[in-house]
Amino acid sequence: MKTLLQVLLLLIAGVLLACCTALVVGGAPRGGHDTAARSGAETSLDAAITSSINSRFVHDSEVDALAIRVTTWQGVVTLQGSVRSQATAARAVELARSTPNVRQVVSRLTVRP
Repeated sequence: MKTLLQVLLLLIAGVLLACCTALVVGGAPRGGHDTAARSGAETSLDAAITSSINSRFVHDSEVDALAIRVTTWQGVVTLQGSVRSQATAARAVELARSTPNVRQVVSRLTVRP
């Protein structure tokens, strides 16, 4: 349980650091989106969505949270990474879709051999 909590805290810290860096530097975050077009509230909401999804992945026995990268832009969530099976990919998409404030989920997940 302690390890799970540490992983969750690292995921949250990483998301917050990535968002804050983009705001402080003033550059575009990964994905090429222009941060100038977003308010602080939008950025915070996207970070909260990403954090919530990462937390759901950590607590789910089927999904490997460390194998999936989650990004959010204006409520649109993109999942990238490799998963064990199509069922795992579907589970990850379902967990993301059922997260509050998610408008759409784009899956770029691949099933590893």
